[in-house]
Amino acid sequence: MAQLPGFILQPKCHVSVEGRGTGKSADIGFWLDRIIRLMPKSVIALTGKTFGQLLTRTLPSSLKILNQLGYQKDQNYVIGKKPPAYFDSSYEEINKFDNFVSVSNGVRIALISQSEPGSGRGSNVDFEIADETLTLNKEQYDQEVIPTNRGNLEFFGSKSQNPVHLHHGFKYSTSMPPTRDGRWVLDFAEYYEKEAGIRLFEIWNRIVRLQLELLDIDNPRQFAELWNEIARVKKQITPFVSSTGLLFTVSNAFDNIEHLGLSYIKKSRQTLPPIIFLCEIMNYLLDKVEDCFYSINDGRHVYHNGLDDRGLLEFAKNTNFDIDQLQIKNSLFDRDCNSDLPIEIVPDWGSSISLFCVCQQRNYDFINNKISDKTCQNFINEFFVKPDENSNVLIKELCGQFTDYYKHHSNKTLHYYRDRYGDSRNPNIINSMSYNQLAISYFKQAGWEVREFLHKGMEPPQSDKYLLWGLVLREERDDLPLVRFNGDKCRHTLISMNNARIKDVDGQLKKDKSSERKSSGILQEEATHFSDAADKILWCKFGKSMQRKRGGFAPVRISK
Repeated sequence: MAQLPGFILQPKCHVSVEGRGTGKSADIGFWLDRIIRLMPKSVIALTGKTFGQLLTRTLPSSLKILNQLGYQKDQNYVIGKKPPAYFDSSYEEINKFDNFVSVSNGVRIALISQSEPGSGRGSNVDFEIADETLTLNKEQYDQEVIPTNRGNLEFFGSKSQNPVHLHHGFKYSTSMPPTRDGRWVLDFAEYYEKEAGIRLFEIWNRIVRLQLELLDIDNPRQFAELWNEIARVKKQITPFVSSTGLLFTVSNAFDNIEHLGLSYIKKSRQTLPPIIFLCEIMNYLLDKVEDCFYSINDGRHVYHNGLDDRGLLEFAKNTNFDIDQLQIKNSLFDRDCNSDLPIEIVPDWGSSISLFCVCQQRNYDFINNKISDKTCQNFINEFFVKPDENSNVLIKELCGQFTDYYKHHSNKTLHYYRDRYGDSRNPNIINSMSYNQLAISYFKQAGWEVREFLHKGMEPPQSDKYLLWGLVLREERDDLPLVRFNGDKCRHTLISMNNARIKDVDGQLKKDKSSERKSSGILQEEATHFSDAADKILWCKFGKSMQRKRGGFAPVRISK
């Protein structure tokens, strides 16, 4: 099990970077049980980026573990309401229980959402847990949560007759951060090199690459040899507790293979988007391209508060926090999608991948959570399929993903930004419709009114797109929009853009699109397809503004 080092070594503080299938949220359940038993009447802070994340991802798996350990809902614990009279009280006085899980032995678990500023202030807590730490705003967390991990020394700390070593400790759990803003959590691993000379992530990525090779081997002897080699390399990063009592661990689905089976990993590789498989299953640390075509600043352009936390919390209360009903797969609680406004969609059709970027133009800035005087071009979602080059079936599947997700959207007006490649017809099918025609017909069949848009004239040079993005992302021009990305739902878009290189071709700035070649060996979700779709809608809507006012851009370093 990926959680074994934490159980065996018993650290005061544990930071775990875990892939999907390792039991990340379940591990939080085990930590909760441990603290509940060791520190009755204590207060635990459980922090997430939003209440939506806590209610739909963290709590269901964590409570499932508690239930398996014998806890019974509404008998041993209650959620979001005043606890029964027979429950013990906590050492800290609590008057409102809307965002608390109350346990019968007096433990109170405070659900803290960063999208509700101030929800982490006030109470003294005895232990802190943070889930999906990569999404957290570190500065806000440092100001609101860490200072509350104090007090109660007479009950659990140095002034107690029976000190609890976990008191004032923390458990941070996360998947591998794909962008630089979330990588502060990786700094906790620095003690590996400082105290033991171990370059942890270099060795870890080597292990992952060997594991990927393992998935392609059928020969039993070769499989055993590589399996043993992986085991040998893994010994180089055997977990240990730092001199300050901190344990940092990194793991992926292979660390839970006894429960998952190799077939689960192979099936995930076949069915999941490659970049999701690489990051979320294999837990691979991606390098960001240094000379990037796009100067996206995660703190300035990427938000993680796209869910309607209050609405979702109310829904959870009305269903008595029913875990099954919290598995929501539609737009009902997407606060960054106004159901009364049209939705914008831009496709990128190809033989290796076909995709939709989904946008909505608003005058609301989700970074600052306030009405904006400037137009905000919000990238709110994405969908894609890997089509057979000679098949139109998956076009319907791709459109179906969109229409299923937005079936509750009241304004069924779709602004469709055509991909010129999508005007091509399948040469292997007589009288076939073009990709764009097929997609539009499917949308209309599903009840959507489609308005088509296409930029006038020839395809602009990539240097012009580069200049436009530079002007937009610097936010210095009143006639250009703010651009915002939903960091939870537009992961492929962001990774594609963050890994798009800029190159100099005969004095012209161009995007390096070599990753799109089938012979490149690069996963197509790491390639530039999603970035091309983002280019399309930005140029179609705002390219004229740049053409009217050229200049005003800063020089960049060119990769060699």
